[in-house]
Parts: sequence; C-alpha cells; structure tokens
Amino acid sequence: MRKAERKIELLAPAGNMDALKAAVAGGCDAVYLGGTLFSARAFAGNFNHEELIEAVRYCHVRGVCVYVTLNTLLFETEVENAMKEVEFLYEHDVDALLVQDLGLFRLVRQCFPDFPVHCSTQMHIHNLSGVRMMQKLGAERVVLARETPLELIRECCREDIDIEVFVYGALCISYSGQCLMSESLKNRSGNRGMCAQCCRLKYFEDDVPEGKSGQGDYLLSPKDLNTLERLPELLDAGVRSLKIEGRMKRPEYVYLVTSAFREAIDAWKEGRQFRLNEDRMNDLKLMFNRGFTEGHVFHADTKSRMNPFRPNHQGLKIGGVIEFRKGKVCVKLSAPLYQHDGLRILNEPSDTGLTAVRIEKNGLLVPEAEAGDTVWLDCRSKPAPKPGQPLHKTSDARLIEETDRRIGIQRLIPVTVDYQAEPGFPLILQARDVEGHEAYAESDYIIEPAKKAPVTKERIEAALAKSSDEPYDISFGSGAIGNVFLPVSVINETRRQLLSSLSDLRAVHRVNAGRKPYVPYKLSGPSDLPRLLSIAENETASYPCEAVVSKQGTYRLRDTVNEADEGSGKLENCILASAGDLYHEKENCICGYTMNCANSYALEFLLSQTGVEGVILSTELQNTQIRMMLEAFADRFGFVPFTYRLVYGRRVLMYIKDGVMISPDTEEIRDIHGNRFPLKRKGNLLEILEQEPYRSDNPFCSGSCLIFTDESKRDRQAVKEEAYEELYQRI
Repeated sequence: MRKAERKIELLAPAGNMDALKAAVAGGCDAVYLGGTLFSARAFAGNFNHEELIEAVRYCHVRGVCVYVTLNTLLFETEVENAMKEVEFLYEHDVDALLVQDLGLFRLVRQCFPDFPVHCSTQMHIHNLSGVRMMQKLGAERVVLARETPLELIRECCREDIDIEVFVYGALCISYSGQCLMSESLKNRSGNRGMCAQCCRLKYFEDDVPEGKSGQGDYLLSPKDLNTLERLPELLDAGVRSLKIEGRMKRPEYVYLVTSAFREAIDAWKEGRQFRLNEDRMNDLKLMFNRGFTEGHVFHADTKSRMNPFRPNHQGLKIGGVIEFRKGKVCVKLSAPLYQHDGLRILNEPSDTGLTAVRIEKNGLLVPEAEAGDTVWLDCRSKPAPKPGQPLHKTSDARLIEETDRRIGIQRLIPVTVDYQAEPGFPLILQARDVEGHEAYAESDYIIEPAKKAPVTKERIEAALAKSSDEPYDISFGSGAIGNVFLPVSVINETRRQLLSSLSDLRAVHRVNAGRKPYVPYKLSGPSDLPRLLSIAENETASYPCEAVVSKQGTYRLRDTVNEADEGSGKLENCILASAGDLYHEKENCICGYTMNCANSYALEFLLSQTGVEGVILSTELQNTQIRMMLEAFADRFGFVPFTYRLVYGRRVLMYIKDGVMISPDTEEIRDIHGNRFPLKRKGNLLEILEQEPYRSDNPFCSGSCLIFTDESKRDRQAVKEEAYEELYQRI
C-alpha cells in the first residue's frame, strides 16, 4: 500500500475541553479522553456527560474521532455502572473505548458488538500471542506496551488488527498493568487510575547515604519519550495510530506536540525528511520535559532512558547564578528572559522556584532581557541560591501567549456551496463536503423581482462565505441568480440553517445496531484442584500435602514478561501470567494474579477458556469484594468456581525491562522511609519485590496461594501449616 493510501492516525490527549480544542487545532485525527468514572487518569480534568456530548460533536464536525478511556480494573459493585456508562457513550456516538478489564471487554463485545474496543496498554499486551488473542476476541486495536521494540512492533503490524504505539510523553518505568508499587505503598492503585507516581521518588542503593551515590537518587525515574525524528521508521513498520501521552498536561503542550507530529506525518506521506529546528525543539522542552529519550522502541540504553537527578519538568537552561543578596538573585543570561517567565534554580536539597515578575537591568526595571545580560530577580523562595547554580526557564510567557493565539485559529473543513436565487422561489442552498455529506436549506422568504438595484453574484457569495461559528472553508460550485431583490438577513439565516444541517450530518459517525442481551458462557462445575499452591524460587507451584490436596503434581509458572511468545505450542500444568498465554492450547492451567481478575465477569471469561481450571484473583481485592464477586458468579451459574487468594508472599511491584541505573550487584534498594525492596534479575528484566510479605486471610476462595522467596525452611513450613489450618477449618 502506498504511503498516501494508508490512513495514519495522530492520537492526542485531552484532559479537558481546552486541551481538546488545542489538540484539534494542532491537527490530530483523534483524541482520547476520560469521563469522570473508570479512567486510568483519575486526577485529570476529565469530562462529565454534558461536556462529553459537546466534545464528541465538536470533534466529529471537524473530522476528528473520540476515544474514551474506561481502562481501570472493575470491582463487582462497579460493573453495572460501567455498563451504563458504556451504553451512554455508545448512544452518543463515541468512536471507540479503551479497556483494561477483561470482564468489561467481554461484556462490551457481547452486548455492543458494533462498538469498537481498543485494548489499553494497561492490558499488558506485549507480544505476538497477546495481539493474536485480542484480535481473535474481536478487539479492533491493541495499544502495545511502551517497552515493545521496533522489530516486534513490525511483526505485530502484520496481524489483522490495528496497532497503536506511544510516541511522545511520560514513560512508566514498569510494564503497565503490572505495577503494584503505588497500591502497596500508598494504597492508591495504578490499575484503578490513582497512581501516586512512586517511581518519581527517591531510592537509594543498599547502604549508600542520600545524595552520596554521585549517580542521582531518583533511581526509578525515566526521561520523557520523544520519537519525532525516528517517526518514519514507525510508520514504515505499519503502525496505525501514533499516541501522544499527556491528559494531565496544559493545552499549549498538547498543541505544540500535536502540531509537530502533524508536520512530521505529512512530511513522511509526501516523501520529505522532517527535522525540528533548534527553536522548535526548545519550545517543546519549555512546555515539559524530564530530558528526552527514544525509549525501548529504539533500544535506548539505560543511561539515555533514565534521569536519576530530577523527576520533574526541567525546562531549558538559560543562565547561571552570580550571587544572592537580600531576597534577590543576580543571574547571567545565556538566552532571552521575559517578564512572567517561570524559572527554577537547580539547588539542593530541592530546587528554588521563582517567577520573573520584576526584571532589573542596570538599575532599571525592564520587560525583557537578552542573552549576555546580567539581571537581578526577586527570589524569596527556599533554599537560597548559590553562585554557579544553573538557571532554568520552565515556562515562557511569550511562547504561551503565541501558542494560545494559534490554538484560537479555527480548523476549517472544505465545503462547496451551490445556490439558486430566482424570483417567485425561496433561496435554495446546497452544501457538500469532501466526505460526501450533503445538506440542503431553503428560505421561508419568497424572492421578489428587483425594482431597483438587483443583488449581485459578488454580494450573495460574500454573504454565503461567512461561516460564523461553523468550521467551514466555503467555495462555490454552481450559482444561479436572476434579477432579484434579496435581503442580506435572508441570506445569512438560510446559510446558518445550511451549515448547521451539514454539521448535524458530520456529527454522526455510526448508526447503532442497539444493545444485545448478555448471555452467560456455558460453564461446567468447579474443577478438582489443589487447595494450596506454594510458589517458590524454583519457579514451580507445588502442593505436596495429601491430607488437603486431591491430586499431585507441579505447576510451571509462565513468565509475566515474555516478548518472544507467539502463541504456538501447548501449555500443560501452567500458571498463566498474561492475556497472550490464553492464545495457546491449554490443559489443566490456572490464571495467575498478574492477569488482574477483579470481578465475576472477568472470572467467567477466564474460566470459559478451554484448559483453564481455576484463577488466582487480583491481590487488589479485599475479602468483601471477593465475597460479592463469588456470590454474583454463583447466582448466574449455580456453583462456586475454584479460585485462589494470595495469603502470603512478596509480590513483584515492578517489572522493569533492561533495568535502571542500579549496580548489578545491588540486592535491594530503600526509600526515604527506610523501606527496603529486594531486587530480582531474570535476564534483561529487573523485578522489584515487596518490602514485606503480603499477608491476608482467606474466608471465601477455594484455595490459598503462597509465594516464597528468601524464607528459611522452618518459616516456610510455619506459613504452610497456618494456611492449611485455615483451609482445613472450612473444608
């Protein structure tokens, strides 16, 4: 397929209506946004129902699609409301949903089969088997894990499903959907949209004192992704959608990034090379950056991926401190400075923030200063600056002002208008756009013959060319005009009716087939499985106690991260770790807790897969939620399925590809509170384990699961006996 024929989608973030309009003005093909419920960015502005209806119409009229994120795990009590939200979005012509929860995915595909579903990166699709599984299940698109390399992206793009990749913005250090750090430390689940960004905090190797490593203390904080200059390689690989991160970012950020990618995509289509000049790259840096990296997609090494010195926006260096005296700092500039610019002096133990409210040069107040100037600025923030410290600009007042002006320029759709104005007839107008929509309008006023000066072609076309608030660039096709008198007010009113009718047509993207009834899968009764799973360092799960277990054997753990998996071969006696494992032929397998089963519909879906006998439930569930989940399942199917609850063990809090800037012989890291996190290395994967073993009772699940790492033989035996005793009391 030639470049010009393949539709490439530029997908921009919209945290609120202002950001959405900035994305559209910047040239995006689609936006993604969250409602007030079930969004993985719970702290973005997000859209209530009224705002969402407005957003969909605004975008559709301008030729832009709208995708809504319902990409959190759902607990049992939330599923009904989630489906009500799905129905609302469906009825109001949202173009697609982004989903993480397998239960919600299953319900949407069955109840709304013509509603496109995209697999969120939170679903942890990171290999060919995962892509093939979701294509088989009816997903329209997969958002690949940010860790996916270009070579694997190219293979995934050969499958019969759209592939979407992140191309710009903040990076998660851990595989999305598999990070439990925030939930473990802050009781704020990243899988439920409340990530506390623990990766942006300080961590220290072994017993190295704070600030003494020389390598920086933000060991888990990555730079921001920027693939602008490598974009042709992604497009040549067959990527369908290019995703910009940033639902928490300001509108000016969204506009500048979107417009830059718009130009890069258009250059690729036309066979031209695209490169940002230094000024435009600096504009992007001023909007937000933690340093830029080309990321895992282009095999950036650890040093070029990480920024262990600062986890926040570092802006652009514009000078350095000369001296500080009595609440004022003297700086030498290497770049222009404007009044009201935001500034940061890189300092310890924290940076010193200030705003250029007053710029004093040669004893006079000035609105701006140039490179090479020495100026004084008010600075009463702590800690006090010191000579030699770098001065960074973190926001540019003039850049923001100019960007806001550009955002206000209407994105126009070409429209051809035909008109007919003859005596004894109404004014007749017809409009058609490039997509084939045709609108018609006629005036209530019956045109009279002209008694004096007739209306001219130039006059009627000048009046019709005004598009008012509608986003149209009007040209003219056929025009018939007699010797007529025609008030301008009639032309204006008929034109408004015409363009409004055209917008009504453009606003509709889908004719809905309607909601289908939910039909449960046909499931047999509960499987005969061991009551206790004991997962140890040898990567097997065994159940050696004959008094409790009905059959003997050993389960083999599947790797949670397995980029090479293509879905071939048969899995027997395995604990499955990701959606890609479901694509295999299976026999006597159990779904692990990394598959994030959190409600009865996800449980139903997993147990419907041939060869899956039981499920270890998400560790983010509380006992009450488990009880409700199992009761709901039993109400539908008449039996309680075989499920496991993790009752003891250190969970993996983060799975980090290619590691971070930690010495290879370091066995643990610690945070500022003294919590120590063991490290485990598997090939190119670094796993950060829980600081203390997770513990829970298990009053409702059929079986219990134990994870052992460095416990002594005696301690392991004690944990097993306690778990056996609890289970035995319920048998």
